[in-house]
Formats: sequence, C-alpha cells, structure tokens
Amino acid sequence: MKKLLSLFVVFVLGLAFTSFADDARVGSSKKSLEQRIKELEEKLKDAGVGGGVKGSGIKISGYVDTSYLVNLADRANSGPIAGSSNQNNGRVFDNQFDSFNLNAFKLTIQKDKDSSKFPAGFRVDTIMGEDAAVIKNNKLANANGNDSDIVLEQAYVNLGVPIGNGIDVKMGKMVSLIGYEVIESPANWQFSRSDAFRLSPFTQTGVTFAYQWNDTITTTAGVVNGMDGLNGNQGSINFNRDLSGVARMDLSFPKTGAGDFNLFAAGLVGNDNCVYNDANVVSSSENMNIINAGLTWTKPFEVKELALGLDYLRRANDLAAAGTQTATVEANAFSQYGKWDWNKWLSTSYRMSYTIYDCYPNGQANNYMGYLCPLTARNNSPLQSPQDIYSFTLTQGFNVWKDTLVRLEWRHDWTSCDSVGFGRAATGNSNDIRNSQDTIAVNVVYSF
Repeated sequence: MKKLLSLFVVFVLGLAFTSFADDARVGSSKKSLEQRIKELEEKLKDAGVGGGVKGSGIKISGYVDTSYLVNLADRANSGPIAGSSNQNNGRVFDNQFDSFNLNAFKLTIQKDKDSSKFPAGFRVDTIMGEDAAVIKNNKLANANGNDSDIVLEQAYVNLGVPIGNGIDVKMGKMVSLIGYEVIESPANWQFSRSDAFRLSPFTQTGVTFAYQWNDTITTTAGVVNGMDGLNGNQGSINFNRDLSGVARMDLSFPKTGAGDFNLFAAGLVGNDNCVYNDANVVSSSENMNIINAGLTWTKPFEVKELALGLDYLRRANDLAAAGTQTATVEANAFSQYGKWDWNKWLSTSYRMSYTIYDCYPNGQANNYMGYLCPLTARNNSPLQSPQDIYSFTLTQGFNVWKDTLVRLEWRHDWTSCDSVGFGRAATGNSNDIRNSQDTIAVNVVYSF
C-alpha cells in the first residue's frame, strides 16, 4: 500500500513538473516573440518608418457627395432645347441634369507636422465620381465623365523650417491658392459653384512657402507648373513647359463690435503652354494672368446669425493662335454671398454673380469665345463682344442628421446678349436659342 501511495505521489509530482516546464517553455516562447516584434519595430523606426497607423498621428477622413439635379427648361429630345447639349451650360460640378449623380467620394489621409525642431507631415486626397472628371480635364466648359472617374486632388509633403515664426513648405500637388470657393462641396455655402470658380485653377503642382507674420497677416508664395490638368489633345500628362508664380495674402483682422473681417488677395502669372482646339483655333502657347480678391464679414454689428462675402476674379489669356496674330481674351467675375443660420439645424444662403467676357476681340474672324465663355452661339449670327452671364442662387441647408448635410438649391442663370445663350437647336429653326436656364438640385453629403 505504501508503495502504491509512493508511486502515486511521484506520478503527480511528475505531472506538475512537466506542466511547469511546458509553461516555462511557452512563456519563454512568448517572451521571445514579443522581443522580436519589439526589435522589428525599433528597426523600422531607425529606418524612418512610423509605428503604424495606430498612435502614429495619421488621420483618415472624407465624404460622400450625391445629388439629383433637374433643368426646368422644356425639351423635346436630349437637351433643354432639342438637339442641344445634354449638360447644363456654364456649370462646374453640377453640369448633369435630370439625373441622380455621384458627385464625389473623397478620401483624405494625412499627418500633421509634429512638434520637433524640423517637423514634417503629408497629405493625400483622392476623389472618385463625376467631380473627378472635371478636375482631371480642368476644362473651362463642361467636361464629359462618369462616376467611375478617379483623380488625385492633392499629394504633398509638408515641412517646417525653423526660421522666425516658422516657414511652412509644401511640395507636390495641392489645391490652388486662388479662389473664394473650394472644390470640397460641404465647405461652401452653396452646392453649385460660381462662374469665378469655373475660371480659376483647380489644383497646382510645385512648391509653396507660407509664413505667418503675426495673428493678422499670413503670406504664401510659390512656383508651380502653370494650371494643372490633363489636356485631352495632348495625352495623359501635364505638358506645361514654363513655370508660373503664385502668391496669396490672408488678413484676419481683430474682432470688433462691427464684426469679424477676413480678407485675401491672390494672383497667378505665367505661361501655361496648353493647347486648345475648336473649329478655328489651335493655341501653341498662352500667357495667363489671374487676380483674385475676397472678403468675408461674419457677425456684422454683432448679428451672429449672419455672414456676408464678396469675391472678384479677373482672368486674362494671351493666345498665340496658329496662323493669326496674338489675341487677348479676358473675363471679370463678381460674386456676392450671404448666409443666415436660423438655428443649428437650418441655414439659408444666397449668391449673386455677374461675369463679363471679352472673348471676341478687335472683330477678329476667329471665334475665341469658347475659350472662356461657356455660352452657345446662335447659328449664322454675328457674335457680340462683350458678353455677360448673370446668376442668382438660393440654397436651403438642413443639418438634421448627424454628420450629414442636406441642401435644396434653386439657381437661375441668364444673359442679356442676343447672339448667345444656354442652348441651341441643332436642327430646325437656328434662332431657337435659350437666353436663361433654371435648375433645382437636391444635395446630400455625409462626412466622416
């Protein structure tokens, strides 16, 4: 009996020892694996690679922008006037009518500059949808595209240089320094964009240097490849062969009882070297000058629900057209904005704009109108110069759903010119031309 008891004790102690040894081996294996992972992370850091998205400061954001847009003009066939364009004339991102639209799916990945002596960061923005086709082609008139188009809106490295208050250096592809309105729909008061936005650059590729002198003044200057865009006549790359200069000054004035004022002035000077083709013109080079200034006035005379804005843009292009003397075309665009916040759920905004075009200079035989002005010419009719476009936009915004903006917008465009309009019949009466257009849009944007 004692022998059996002794054998049982030895057996139990053996199991316990074996289990302890196994645990020790497993613990040793875990420790080894954790140590190896730690060593790998240290090697990645030594190589300049961050420790992954978690805890690295990398942020991911974006939005989904959808709409339904209807043109109120009567139409018999495929356009607001039978045979005319199947797009809204003079628009930017809201050019499709009588259809549901995926305007944009935007994804942003960025890392802000850190707090080191020589800080660095980056930002990448991609856009998919119908907006991408317009950005990619950078066309002044309506761009054909679909909701499967994708474009790289921004991709730049952001560096900090420790001189004075710190110089902010960005190198790569960026949104333009010019413009009161922006590409991102939810950041604007209206769903549609003004004519001034259509005339300004969308993006730029190059290097910029920004410096904040004090709480009031910030200046930015840079060198870029002219206006970005993929010209369909030249292929799929940017053919700018001369550089352009860009600059911007932002002024944020101290708050007073009269309200908060923010002013900016921006400009671009350079040679774009793009090609533009229509029935008459092939441009081999182009000197371009843009001047833009804007003012935002919020809480005027302590009315906190109200915000007002003004914008002016002038664009002039010298076209070296094949077989003719150099022609200068230009446009001057004025816009006035207003926004009233009824409460945190409801807001009403408006925009009034006026653009005057001189795109048929000196009575020249060539038709340069289409280069800047989007209006359609009447058949066999002498062109007027200057030409004008007026526009009034009324937008009702709803912020009822979390992270979601819903907008209902009515816009009326018209011209006082007799020889041009917003649509022309391709067959039948050549005088069948529309001098105005009305559109209604429902816009839904979810931001994340």
